[in-house]
This record gives sequence, C-alpha cells and structure tokens, in this order.
Amino acid sequence: MASNNKDDMLIPKQRQVFIYSLIQKNGAIRVSELSEALKVTEMTVRRDLEILERKGLIERTHGGAILNNRIGLEPKFAQKSSIFLPEKQAIGKTAASLIEEGDTIFVNSGTTTIEFLKNLKTNNVNVITNNPMAPINILSENVHITMTGGEIRRESFTLLGELAIKAIKNVYATKAVIGVDGFSIKHGITNSVQNEAWINRFMIMRTHGMVILVADSSKLGKVAAFKIADISAVSVIVTDSHIRDSDIEEFSQMGIKIITASI
Repeated sequence: MASNNKDDMLIPKQRQVFIYSLIQKNGAIRVSELSEALKVTEMTVRRDLEILERKGLIERTHGGAILNNRIGLEPKFAQKSSIFLPEKQAIGKTAASLIEEGDTIFVNSGTTTIEFLKNLKTNNVNVITNNPMAPINILSENVHITMTGGEIRRESFTLLGELAIKAIKNVYATKAVIGVDGFSIKHGITNSVQNEAWINRFMIMRTHGMVILVADSSKLGKVAAFKIADISAVSVIVTDSHIRDSDIEEFSQMGIKIITASI
C-alpha cells in the first residue's frame, strides 16, 4: 500500500540541494519558511539542516540556518580598508559613544577599530593597543595612548609576540573593543592569524567590564581559522543596520546586546 506522507514523496538529497541553494542566495532562512516551500514537516527540515551542518555547509540557528562561510586566505589590510567603509565608519562612531570618562580600554588592530579610534573623544581615557596606526588616528588630546610593543606584522599592521602579550597581562581594562574576521553563535569570534587571535584572547581575559565587538554584518556566520573566544565572552555587538531581526533576537536571547549603527 502506497504511503500518503508527503515527506516520503521527496528525495532527501534533492531537498537538501534546494535548501542549500536558498541559504546561499539569501544568507539565512527559517525552518518555517522551508517547511512551507517544500511542503514537508518542520521535523523533516531540521533533519536536512542537521545533515548540511555536518557537511560544514551551514550553521543551524534558533529557528533556522545561516550560511557557514569559512574564511580561507587572510584579506590584506589595504583590501579590508576599502570594503564596507561606510558601515565601518558608522560602527566606529557608535562604538565610541559607549566609552565613559576614566575608562581604560583594550583596542586591537583592524580597519573597524581604526574608525573607532578616529571617533574617540571622551575625556581622560586610556587606550592600550597593539595597533601601530593608533597614534595617527586618535585625534583627541584627551585620549592617552599606550602601545603594547612587539614585532610588527606588516600584512595587518599589528604588533605581536611576547612583548605585546606581556604588556597586556599587566593591565586590567574596564572595556575592550575588538574587531574580528568572523563571528557566529556556534563558532564564536575568530581571526585568520593565530598570533593575532592570542593577543585578542588575552585582551578579553584581562577586561573586567564590557567587551565590545565591532564588526559589519557581512562577518556574521563567517568562520576564520583561529578562535579568539566563545560568543558568550562578548557583551555588546556594534554592527550595521543590515543585520537581520532574527539574528538580533537570537543574540539577545543569549544576553548579548546588539547595537545597529545608522549609515
């Protein structure tokens, strides 16, 4: 006797190819939308998503899935500087408004954190950074700058090594402003370079206040080679207004505040 169950009438591989193509096109999708489009149960959709996740193609989220974009070669500093520049400028300005008088802040190297430093004008603020470009980008005389020292990595304009780590270990910061190559709920915050990931991890570990992630929304769901920390280490994510409402809701459920910067 033939089955009347619609799930049995579909070939799982064809379903999964269709699901993956939709996620590639849209960047994300909800289980309910897939269930309606495919005319199958949500349980069937979740099984398909689980298979796609095991293959490393997607990342399941609460109520849906996003594309799992693993970062291969590290983009050069000059390339990153020109990508999503209006978004980075807006993010930097918004993040700077979170800094209070008397704060001691860790700031790592990166194109988005440069925009943060340009907008930092709060009185009596101490910045501890491994960004060698910080002194020429901090315009306010009320901001005191301490460089970590270390060996300069020209590809990303970053100070690295034992000297940098030693300097960070001697500080307890009230806030940290961290730029990354990728962030996601499952894989946390990541960087393409191992030594940079270590520096960023130590900055977060030595911060006893707010950890502010500054990243444009294109980095959501991207996974670089080296993990900095779990996403739970982040207090606030400052990103652009292109982030989806469903993603904001998911981060909020974890206790992470999302602030969207107007471009």
